Amino acid sequence: MIKVKEIRHDWITLPDGTRLAFRAWLPDNAVLQPVPAILEFLPYRKSDGTVVRDELTMAQTAAQGYACIRVDLRGCGESEGFFDDEYSAQELQDGCDVIAWIAAQDWCDGNLGMVGISWGGFNSLQIAALKPPALKAIITQCSTDDRYNRDIHFEGGCLLNDNMGWAAFFWAYAQARSPDPLLIDQDWKAVWLDRLDNMPQLATPWLSHQTRDEYWQHGSVCEDYSAIEIPVYAIGGWSDGYRDTVFNLLTHLSGPKKGLIGPWAHKYPNIAFPNPKIDYVKESVRWWDRWLKQIDNKIDQEAALQYYLQDSVAPQTDYDFRAGTWVSEPNWPSPNTHLQTWHLSPQGLSTEQQLTDHSVSIYSPQTTGLDGGSFCVGIRIDMEQPGDQRADDAGSLVFDSETLSEEMPIAGQIAAQFALSSDKPQANLVVRVSDVHPNGEVTRITYGVLNLTHRDSHETPEALIPGHEYDVSMTLNAMAYVIPKGHKLRVAVSTAYWPLIWPNPEQATLSFNTQKCSITVPLNQHPTISENIPAYDKPVTFDGKELAASESKRVVHKDYKTGITTLETREDFGCQFYESAQSDIQFIMDQQQSVHHSDPLSAKNEIKVQVDMGREGWRTTIKGHYVMTCDKENFYLQVQWQAYQDQTLIFSKYFNDTIKRNFI
Repeated sequence: MIKVKEIRHDWITLPDGTRLAFRAWLPDNAVLQPVPAILEFLPYRKSDGTVVRDELTMAQTAAQGYACIRVDLRGCGESEGFFDDEYSAQELQDGCDVIAWIAAQDWCDGNLGMVGISWGGFNSLQIAALKPPALKAIITQCSTDDRYNRDIHFEGGCLLNDNMGWAAFFWAYAQARSPDPLLIDQDWKAVWLDRLDNMPQLATPWLSHQTRDEYWQHGSVCEDYSAIEIPVYAIGGWSDGYRDTVFNLLTHLSGPKKGLIGPWAHKYPNIAFPNPKIDYVKESVRWWDRWLKQIDNKIDQEAALQYYLQDSVAPQTDYDFRAGTWVSEPNWPSPNTHLQTWHLSPQGLSTEQQLTDHSVSIYSPQTTGLDGGSFCVGIRIDMEQPGDQRADDAGSLVFDSETLSEEMPIAGQIAAQFALSSDKPQANLVVRVSDVHPNGEVTRITYGVLNLTHRDSHETPEALIPGHEYDVSMTLNAMAYVIPKGHKLRVAVSTAYWPLIWPNPEQATLSFNTQKCSITVPLNQHPTISENIPAYDKPVTFDGKELAASESKRVVHKDYKTGITTLETREDFGCQFYESAQSDIQFIMDQQQSVHHSDPLSAKNEIKVQVDMGREGWRTTIKGHYVMTCDKENFYLQVQWQAYQDQTLIFSKYFNDTIKRNFI
């Protein structure tokens, strides 16, 4: 094992003079024997944000002969300047400049890899497309190739409630916290106040761009996959909202590529849940060894995709472990895939198409979807998985197969075809595919949502003509799941999915000609068992101590007098003291998402977030309050920010924005 030294805090000076703060782990002899470097470039505060995973993973990777560099974005943590937006042109240029700086250091041999999960996974793809000369390979995890259609803002042309939720969370987690006085050579309070005053309130611009315009096309590598020429390892999890990206990259990239999907939420595979975890450091070092050290370890000759084929499971909002089998595919799309079509009919699902037209209609309560779980499992503490689907099925059209006479191993993306009409010019279509257990429990396997005004284009939506029949196609989120013999396959169709998506202005009724409605299910009936996954069962620990335990709740309230149903959640992440930062942090987020069962204009999303952090002589608090409502024409956002020093209010700012609805 190579001895590792740590650079706790230092600066990278960019060409414009701005200094970015970094932390690094290097082989002790790297100056005498330069090594390849691995960069992670994030807004999430190297000193006290991603500290647990950094100290665990980067130190272990450095011991394998790599310089691991963790850099905070401009205007975040201790880095100078002002943060402007997600994946901005400035951020990507800074990333290229950081790569050039690292490549020129005497401890680096000039070869770099870039790694990241979520934000770092996004910008590693985007920077790879810009072709900085020293960047030779990347590992992108839980990321997206399409910032409009596969991110936390919009999906299928539908507005995600997480658009505002993420803005509030990100403001408190990364944007608004004070720089550490021990790590900067300026007046920390003046820097903090200047940063707060110049900080963008991100929920408004994200909500203002409601179609797939140039704002979202920027940074979406699906615009030109050919721009990425270096090797790409794409990793995801079946419990994560970004899993489709792995399949898209394997399908469209022309250079060396590899994919891995476990049962995991939005986490690195060595600290992920549900179990089983894998030895991520061992697997990633194999990738780096091949492409940064040119070691012929044959990883590029292995199966293009390895995924975890999950066994059937009773519905739960949390899982500690998911039973299943690791499967390998030599290529993707897979030659092992068998497509099976199931037709919808008044009698349920059948592999035989009905011979006559038959119409069925649905007008879902706006509360349909309360058991849908979270878009991006892993950001909150717990209770994020979809629960038993029977309550949501009650507000949906439901089509069941006969009891299966043999197991159904689903692996890939289910495609759906519908012939439908609407009585309103706007409507949402939600499709869920589930496993119906013999005792009646229903486990959601996957889902898809589509704003029907986006049926032909996310760039130029068009109103529906009431009463006109449309042929509509949609693809559900990818999944690998075995429905056992003796269970049933279920397709549920609804017009609402609260609180995942925001309702349309009017409550529409959709009518379906079932004779022309079907789903096509990808099956892998003869999976190849993978033997290349390095198991890992070490507990996640951090260098510090817990000062206060975490606490969470997820409760539904129904007011029978007003008809309003509210989903109330609380995430108190507890208070942790981090030894390396010599500071403590407590993060609390309370959210109420409410709607009337028959009034889409009653929808409301309210979030309060608070972070207390510091040490003796430096104690700060930030408080954010976000409220979103709507009428038929507009969305309304009210946001208040406050910052405190030693419990004294030193900053306050208020936003009151009106955003016109555009077919959403």
